[in-house]
Amino acid sequence: MKVKVPKQERTSYVLTLLIMIVCCVIVLLLPVCGSVPLTGWLQSPGHPRGYDPDSSLTWKECAPTGHKITLTLIHLDLEESFECADDSLKVFVDNELHFTLCGRKSMKELQSSINPFLHSSSGGCLSVSFLADYSNPERHTGFRGFYAIQDVDECEDPDNECTQLCNNYIGGYRCFCRPGYILDPDKHTCQVSCNEDRTGSTEGVLMSPGRPEPYPENSLCSYTLAVEEGLQFELTFTGVFDVEMKENGQCIDSLTIKPLSGDVKTFCGRDLPPLVLTRSQHVEIIFRTDHKGANRGFSLSYKVKEMNCVGPVTPTSSLIPQHSNSEYRTGSRVKVRCDKGHVLQSKDSAEVEYESTCQKNGKWSPVIPCEPVDCGNPELPELVELSEKDPPTTYLKQIRFKCKSQYYQLDKTGNFTCNADGNWVSESGQQLTEDLPKCEPVCGMNSEVSSGGRVFGGKRAELGQIPWQILHKLNPRGGASLISDYWALTAAHVVDGYENENMNWLGGIIDARDKNAVIMETEKIIIHPNYMRVGKGNDPNNFDNDIALIKMSARVTLGPNIRPVCLPNKKDELVAEGTISGFGRMEEKRISRYLLHGLVEIYSLDECDQGGLPVTHNMFCAGGDHIDSCQGDSGGPLFSPVLGHGSPDKPYRLAGIVSWGPAGCGNKSFKGYYTKVQNYLDWIKETMEKN
Repeated sequence: MKVKVPKQERTSYVLTLLIMIVCCVIVLLLPVCGSVPLTGWLQSPGHPRGYDPDSSLTWKECAPTGHKITLTLIHLDLEESFECADDSLKVFVDNELHFTLCGRKSMKELQSSINPFLHSSSGGCLSVSFLADYSNPERHTGFRGFYAIQDVDECEDPDNECTQLCNNYIGGYRCFCRPGYILDPDKHTCQVSCNEDRTGSTEGVLMSPGRPEPYPENSLCSYTLAVEEGLQFELTFTGVFDVEMKENGQCIDSLTIKPLSGDVKTFCGRDLPPLVLTRSQHVEIIFRTDHKGANRGFSLSYKVKEMNCVGPVTPTSSLIPQHSNSEYRTGSRVKVRCDKGHVLQSKDSAEVEYESTCQKNGKWSPVIPCEPVDCGNPELPELVELSEKDPPTTYLKQIRFKCKSQYYQLDKTGNFTCNADGNWVSESGQQLTEDLPKCEPVCGMNSEVSSGGRVFGGKRAELGQIPWQILHKLNPRGGASLISDYWALTAAHVVDGYENENMNWLGGIIDARDKNAVIMETEKIIIHPNYMRVGKGNDPNNFDNDIALIKMSARVTLGPNIRPVCLPNKKDELVAEGTISGFGRMEEKRISRYLLHGLVEIYSLDECDQGGLPVTHNMFCAGGDHIDSCQGDSGGPLFSPVLGHGSPDKPYRLAGIVSWGPAGCGNKSFKGYYTKVQNYLDWIKETMEKN
């Protein structure tokens, strides 16, 4: 049976003939590529008569390095279906799916929308997968295409990295340079050949390549100058200096002067560099440029002059004799003297000068550095630390002391400076050993809580509200006030007769039964020498000088609930009111388990009913309506300002010590009497210093 070929297919055959002619030309031009076919046809099974159901085809070809493979579809007639689910032609470029095709497409459609994208990368691959399902309602002729392996023109790629010229050949490309340039070993970069060795030349001129025209790109020029020992080069820039620089001053291109020893200098921009005295018999001048620019470069003249030495010999020193221009001829001898606060870096650190000679090479010999005097880390008193860990300790450096705990403060300024003699000195000029700062407890501060009430039948204190109150719980029951981290003040009659015993005091509590109380054991009890002691022929009712100091056997660890109260100032007027506190009797002879406090008014002795007992100027009285101290409160504090009104500028101060009173506590007619602490400040200070 004779098959009639449709008109569309006849057109395809004509195009096929043309492609075959082109193919023959390509084959003649391409070298033999091993076993890889250079051209070929690709078509569906049974084409052009039509493909059978369940037919399939897979194909893949890869191009050699420097080549690409292309596919040109000239015919496409597959069963049409949604998303090509029935019959399909899938085309992969470099292992990525580019097209899934089905239905009919004309040659014009294939050429415009499909074929331009069917080419691999250099050395890449193309692959095809054709798959038909189990049935076709009508005959479809399938697909046909032509593939070819072609040379890649790498010179058309802007990323081929040839800085000047590029020559493409079948399977690769080659970079080459314009006349006057050489190809760098990287085989891509063209550089100017501009290295010069002028060893032995004592004068001359050096210029950037192409001067006075703009210098070429990608230049790396090295000019070597070298003469005999004892001479040095003097470089003078002339004419226009124009080396490319960014607006922020950073060099794009650069001119670097690199002596054998000494400072390396780099220049760029348009400012003419100053005269350069190299101080070296050997100099390398390096000129670098990038791949673009139109700058005019540099010109410099060089000559030699006798080498000399320049002072100082070493930093932080001076020379004797001192020349005005600080230059010394070969053979010159000088004395090197370290500046103030510096000593020689040698075994004998007390030496501050030595002799040095200018050598022929422009160097001094010997060179012994002058180093700053080191005051070292000071020995720190107890509770004191440096505000900075491992601070510098050399001449003119400063250190600052601080207290380790927030409950202490320095008794004087903590700033010290290392002087030229290697001593730490204060701002007043005193040495650290003579003016050593100490950490003293911060006094008169508490954890503020709103207050009110009274002792006798009064209101309970909050924890930390009266942190200086301490208690002797056993017989004799009484109170005392911490005035430092070692010392407390109480009434003499509370500790009278117990001077040689170890008394335990409780602190940091508001509950006498608190098992977490801070226990303080006495080391010394010192009663005022003028106190009228009971049982020694003296009047037992005389409470003049009723004051005693207690020294604890160990430093009290201060905290928010146990802190000292401040002593009063000598010249302060007696306050009008204050707060009393204690663990004494409340009412009906019942001892309080809790720390109580109350506000009292302070009166002059003329306003107090003495009740027939002797009263002296060492006392004052205080009280109010049913507000009083009572038995068991003895030795405790009367302090001001009133509880709740203290501040860092107005700390709480101990105005009085609970001493004595009438038989009935809280009597409206009789007030309680308190030892006036202000009268004993000198005795307190002297006793604490001696003990």
